[in-house]
Amino acid sequence: MLWIDKEKLLKELKKLNPKKVGVQFPEGLKSKAMEIADLLDYEVYIYGGNTYGACDVADEEMSFCDCLVHFGHAEIPMKFVIPVIFMEVYDNIDLIPSLEKNLDFLEKKGKNIGLTTTVQHILELKNAERFLKNRGFNIYIGKGTRRIKYDGQILGCNFSVCKSIEDKVDYFLYIGTGYFHPLGITLNTKKKVVAIDPYTGKIVDMENEKTKLLKKRYAVIEKAKEAERFGVIVSTKKGQFRMKEALNIKKDLEEIGKKAYILITGEIYPEKFRGFNFDACVISACPRIAIDDQPRYEKPILTVTEVNLLKETGEYRFDEIGGI
Repeated sequence: MLWIDKEKLLKELKKLNPKKVGVQFPEGLKSKAMEIADLLDYEVYIYGGNTYGACDVADEEMSFCDCLVHFGHAEIPMKFVIPVIFMEVYDNIDLIPSLEKNLDFLEKKGKNIGLTTTVQHILELKNAERFLKNRGFNIYIGKGTRRIKYDGQILGCNFSVCKSIEDKVDYFLYIGTGYFHPLGITLNTKKKVVAIDPYTGKIVDMENEKTKLLKKRYAVIEKAKEAERFGVIVSTKKGQFRMKEALNIKKDLEEIGKKAYILITGEIYPEKFRGFNFDACVISACPRIAIDDQPRYEKPILTVTEVNLLKETGEYRFDEIGGI
């Protein structure tokens, strides 16, 4: 069950003593918006747009408010135009049953485990660590860059907690749903990765998924080699704004005889670019846009690190946002 610390929220708001409060929710939490609005004894304004992470804070859009409460993500330290309260949302599901169910599988993989998850399960990670240690495993939980708030926490754009302990572990164990995060670990480290879904208890060795993803990405890269005109997309979202990388990409593309144009936007989705006559695009913003959304685009879209493979052969590298 999803859990929001409402007492903490009220205390944080009391410190600021605002009159107008903006609230921002990711898609999966928008159903909580009216409940939160009813709880707060302030003028409440609900942000209606999408939000994809702590990199995507609507402080400028909601600047008519005295503060903004951003729900669902752990803070990435950035400068905002109004005070921003980050309210993490946790899932209090017990992780132990899914681990117990898969002990035999884990033992065959090795005794030295790098343990990781997303912020939704971060409060339960210590319990998982204790359980596995009591079963004879050596557990390592890594520390990340400034972009990462908690030990063991990964983002879809940052896997520094894994790289910090890579040389100590036999493999990584990701606890959570979906394949994007564990795939990111496999492509950012040289270790095997196992993913356990705490809701179903299903366990997956990510090697097959990694192979399938790489086949798809190399196919997109090959198609992009035929392109002449590239749009290099820069997002205005604070935590995704990567102009330096975009300018380097433009230079790299021009060096191999391509035309490249910088395009500035907020939200990134296919309809925005159909009016432009690009043959392909490079997304310098969130790396998962190119990977997750490629089927929605008629033309190839690449990540920052995939551009290198247009001009030379080499090992595939997953794009990461390392700084703030």
